[in-house]
Amino acid sequence: MKNYTNYKTEDFVQDHYFRKWALGKLAPEDSFWVTWQDAHSEQFEDIEQARNMVIAFQCEEFVTDPVEVRTAIDAILTESKRYRLQSLYQNRVFKIAASLLLIAGLSVWYLHWGGANATEMAATDVEVNDGSLPRTIRLSDSSIVTLFPKSELRIAADFGKARREVFLTGEAFFHVARNTEKPFYVYAGEVVTKVLGTSFNVKAFTSDEKVSIAVRKGKVTVFKQDLNGNAPTGLSGEIILVPNQQAVFEKKSERLIKTLVENPIVLEEQELAEVLEFSDTPIPQVLHKLEHAYGVKIVFDEQLLENCNFTASLTNEPLFEKLHMICETIQARYELVDGQVVIYARKCN
Repeated sequence: MKNYTNYKTEDFVQDHYFRKWALGKLAPEDSFWVTWQDAHSEQFEDIEQARNMVIAFQCEEFVTDPVEVRTAIDAILTESKRYRLQSLYQNRVFKIAASLLLIAGLSVWYLHWGGANATEMAATDVEVNDGSLPRTIRLSDSSIVTLFPKSELRIAADFGKARREVFLTGEAFFHVARNTEKPFYVYAGEVVTKVLGTSFNVKAFTSDEKVSIAVRKGKVTVFKQDLNGNAPTGLSGEIILVPNQQAVFEKKSERLIKTLVENPIVLEEQELAEVLEFSDTPIPQVLHKLEHAYGVKIVFDEQLLENCNFTASLTNEPLFEKLHMICETIQARYELVDGQVVIYARKCN
């Protein structure tokens, strides 16, 4: 195996193994380049630029003059630092460099797709994960997107100017760099997620009956677009989510509801140690500790439960299992209502 540590963009473009990966021609079980990207973040920009060039020019395997190819690539890289991608398609120096690649036998892209599709490619940056493993994408604002298999992410051409916009089909986890002046929007079908900086997951496969947005950290706003693609005019059309909450949009009924994620996680690991051991502890105190550990609002009648006590060791059980154990002890029940836990109980003697 070659040592790719010192490779630059032009080196990756000319590497046969790299080009096969960029064009999706490697076997599904071959995860070398995905692993390499994750382990060598310092080469992320070189790898992504090379990958985009290979895809754009559909590099094929022909016998070429290495000096001629290197000259053409250097010309493209030089121009890409001075102009935006869409400007390059109209730039004379770029056309000369692209022509050299054509002469060298490395590009049939423009002849295959034509001018109309060339304009569309310039308008957005499309990231597709056809592999079997999640793929990490670093956006220009330093936000990181984990794109899951069978998913596609389109990045707006003016991303980072007035605001940050991406369009998702499939599933992705977003870790958004905070920027209070430029909100981050994720469009997934009819549902839009707006954030300033946080971590959350969006699942929006075309074949699924639902779209879900689950928050890991921070706060997000979710709303359904109207027929014209506009946001709601009043707050009643928006749902605000905090950690361990999720919004679910039911496509058939066009309902957007708020609930808890399937398996809420402890927000701070040190909080878990405080929750583990209870010995004849008042139920309100137990519930408040769970509430604090998971960041989940638990609604109950404090006076009604003031004489109820709980003795148990809670280890790594999921939150809902913990709640079931508590409710069973005091003969109560709980429901999930609008992203909160509501406990229905009787007074303890």
